[in-house]
Amino acid sequence: MYSEPENLLPPPIDTAPPPSVPVPPLKPSVWGLWQTIGFGLVIFAIYFAATLIVAFVYVFIQATTSGGLDITQLASNLTSDGLLISLAVIASGIAGTGFIILFVKFRKGISISEYLGFRKITKKTIAVLTAVFAALFLLSLLADRFITVPQDAEFSTEAYLTSVWPPLLWSAVVIFAPIFEEMFFRGFLFVGLKESRLGASGAIILTAFLWAALHTQYSPYGMMTILLLGIVFGIVRLVTGSLWSTLFLHAVWNLAAMIGTVLTIK
Repeated sequence: MYSEPENLLPPPIDTAPPPSVPVPPLKPSVWGLWQTIGFGLVIFAIYFAATLIVAFVYVFIQATTSGGLDITQLASNLTSDGLLISLAVIASGIAGTGFIILFVKFRKGISISEYLGFRKITKKTIAVLTAVFAALFLLSLLADRFITVPQDAEFSTEAYLTSVWPPLLWSAVVIFAPIFEEMFFRGFLFVGLKESRLGASGAIILTAFLWAALHTQYSPYGMMTILLLGIVFGIVRLVTGSLWSTLFLHAVWNLAAMIGTVLTIK
């Protein structure tokens, strides 16, 4: 029985190009752990240097314009001098913030708002943040009923009474301090530490400790309060993904503290 011979030729090769698969864009990266630490030390050094320069100029002007001024007494009062605190916070905050922006711009491919987390927050988020602030404030009032620390109250009162022009102190405490501290601790340091092996938990705890260590003018109780606030702020920063959330909490907290100081004086 006759049959057709088998086709011994190889099948034709499909020369059509494979369908193109879209490549997802690379996620913009932040500075690594050691770069974050290194730049962070430089930022803090600039911040501290600006504070020292303002203090030196302030003491020099006071010494040259006031006859018979006791330099030793002046130096001992510097930590609670409201006018000096206002000038130092504003000047060092501007200097520190400027270098944060500069080092972020060094990192190509990511904007300042993306890097630091300036993401828009919704009205619902603001409402939740307001509730968080209310809870923290009530807990603080409750703790103050059992733990009284005259040192912290005296510092705040003395700073306000010696501020010369109170609006300058209000601006320093409610605006300039929160902007720099949040951009530095919950912004620049937080994102760099979070992307390292420390992870989110390590970033929250470490930035809270560093933030508390910056406020050595307060008592151990005051610094512990700031430490706990720093942990809460770090959690809020992680959950919302926005630096605006902690800026809001920080500014409102400082505003409430200033109002409390004024009410105590009057």
